[in-house]
Amino acid sequence: MTQTNLTRPQGLNRIDPALREAAIEHGAFEFRTETLPHEREQADRLAAERAAAVDTSGVAVETRSIAGPGGHQLNLRFYRGPDLDQAQSALPLVLYAHGGGFVTGNLDTDHAQCVELARAGGCLLVSVDYRLAPEHKCPAALDDVEAGFYYAIRNSAELNVDVGRIAVMGRDAGAALVAGLTQRMFDDEGPQILVQILHQPMLDSDATPSRREFQRTPGLNGPAVSRAWNHYLGHASASGQHVPAHRANLEGLPPTFISCSEIDPCRDEAIDYANRLLHAYVHTELHVIAAAFNGFDTLVPDWDVSQENRALHARSLRRVFAM
Repeated sequence: MTQTNLTRPQGLNRIDPALREAAIEHGAFEFRTETLPHEREQADRLAAERAAAVDTSGVAVETRSIAGPGGHQLNLRFYRGPDLDQAQSALPLVLYAHGGGFVTGNLDTDHAQCVELARAGGCLLVSVDYRLAPEHKCPAALDDVEAGFYYAIRNSAELNVDVGRIAVMGRDAGAALVAGLTQRMFDDEGPQILVQILHQPMLDSDATPSRREFQRTPGLNGPAVSRAWNHYLGHASASGQHVPAHRANLEGLPPTFISCSEIDPCRDEAIDYANRLLHAYVHTELHVIAAAFNGFDTLVPDWDVSQENRALHARSLRRVFAM
C-alpha cells in the first residue's frame, strides 16, 4: 500500500503537458499560519530570481517610497514604457496590484509582467507594494492600493501621465484589490477608470464549486484560497466593502477584461463576476484558459498560451487608450 504524496499536486492529467513539469516542481500552497513564513521566504526568493533575469530594455524602472495610510512607508515601482501614441504628450496610467493571495508577494512578484505590460501597452505602470495579511487585515491592502493610485494622479504633471486615460490591473488577490478600488472610485465619484483587467482573480470569499473541486491543484488550491480570505478578512464581515463579488449592484462599473484558468479554484467566481457584469450592462470580455492552472503564466512565461494571454492584456489597454 503506497502512501499518498500530499505535496504532489492532483489532477496533473488535466493540465497541458507543457505545464506539468512546472506544476510538479511548484507544488501547492497551504497558507496556514504555521507555513506562511516558509512560503513567503520561498516565494520572495523565486520572485527575486525571476525579477533579476528580466530584460527591461525600452522600459524605465524606478522605485519610490511614499507615506502610506497611517504614515507607514509604502513602496511603489514605476515602469515607463515607450510612447506608442505620438499624438499624445503624456502616457496613459495603469495601476497594478501583484498576486500572492493577500499573504505573500512584493514588487518583484509580477515584475516581468509589469515590464512587458508597460512596454506593450505604451503606458506608465505603477505597481503597489501593499501590506500583507494576516499582520495587516482588510482594508489595509486596499487602502495602500488606493494611496498609490492617488499618488500617481496627484503627481501626474511630474510623472507626465494623462489622467484622462487610466486603467487598473491585478492578479489573484491583486485583482480583488483593483476590483475593490474600481468599486470605491465609482461610489466616491473619483477618477474615471477606463478598464479593469482582472487576471485569475480572487473575487469571492465564499466557497464555489471550483474551489471545492480543486483541493490540491498546483499553486493556489481551494483550502489555501479559503485560508487566504480568512487571513485578510480577520473578524471583518464579508461585505461588499471588502469582497468584490458581494457587491449587490455592479451597474456603472468600467469595461472589464477577465482571464482565468480552467484548473483553478477561483475559476467559477471569475466566470460568475463576468456574467454579473454583463447583466449589469458593463462591457465585459472573459477568457477561460484551457488546461492551465493558477499562476501558469508566471511559472512558464515562454509558453505560447502565456504569451498570447499577456498580449491580450496589452491589447485591451491599447484599445481603451486609443479611444
